[in-house]
Formats: sequence, structure tokens, C-alpha cells
Amino acid sequence: MKKLINLFTFLFLIAGCENQNKELTEQFNKLDQQHDSISQAHSKFKNTHDEMLQRFEEVTQKMESMEIQDSTIFEDVAKHSTLLEQHDAIIKSHDEIIEGHEEMKAGFESKSDEEKKEQIDEMISMHKQMMEEHQAMVEEHNMMEDQHESMMMKLDSSGTAKQ
Repeated sequence: MKKLINLFTFLFLIAGCENQNKELTEQFNKLDQQHDSISQAHSKFKNTHDEMLQRFEEVTQKMESMEIQDSTIFEDVAKHSTLLEQHDAIIKSHDEIIEGHEEMKAGFESKSDEEKKEQIDEMISMHKQMMEEHQAMVEEHNMMEDQHESMMMKLDSSGTAKQ
């Protein structure tokens, strides 16, 4: 009887471990799909950021060829320069996170359940961070876009070229 109880206990533990492993794998697969979506949004944002850098360059080049009367334009340009540098750093960190995810993905099945759980928790945290930073950068890009248009109108209306 004792052997039978031990056998059932052992089978129950095995079944429980298999269920936990299955649940962890399912959770990882969902995170992997979310990661794919985040990677696509990241790639699109990198293109948007590159376009913003080009527009910023256009504004600064136009400013160099003019005598500026409105000093607030310089403040806006300095603020935009700082934001764009911060965005560059964030984009690079997101590139590293995405690359790290690919490395995690490669060895996921060979890890223990505890290691899998730890990896999943880290991925959830990184995904949350990336989405929050992405949203903040989108909002800042929208603000800069509006200000670039305003600056270009000011520069066009002043029409004061350097001699």
C-alpha cells in the first residue's frame, strides 16, 4: 500500500511539473508574439525617428542661413536636440533588449521551470518598459513635429538672410 501511495504521489508530481512546464511554455509563446509586435513597432518608430532627424537638420540648416530675430527658436532647437539624443539612446537600448530576447528564446526549452519563470518575469518587465518609453517618444515626436512646423513658419515669415 505504501508503494502504491508513493507511486501516485510521484505521478502527481510529474503531472504537476508537466502542467507547469506547459503553462510556462504557453506564457512564453504569448510573450514571444507580443515581442514580435513590439519589434515591428520599434522598427517603424526607428524610421519615424530618422525622418524627424532629417527635419531637424532642415530646420537647423535654414537657421544657419538666416539672421534670427526670435530667440525662442534657439531654445526649441536646443530642447529638440536633447530629446533626439535621448531617443537615440533609448532606441539603442531597445535594440539590445530585442537582441537579448532572441538569445533567451533560443535556450528557453532547456531551462528549468524556475529559470523559465524568471525569464518570463524579466520579459514582461522589459516589454512594459519598452512600450512606456515608446509611447513617451511618440508623444515627444508629435510635439517636436508641431514645433518644427511653427519654427519653419517663423523662419519663412522673417525672411532675414545672413549677408
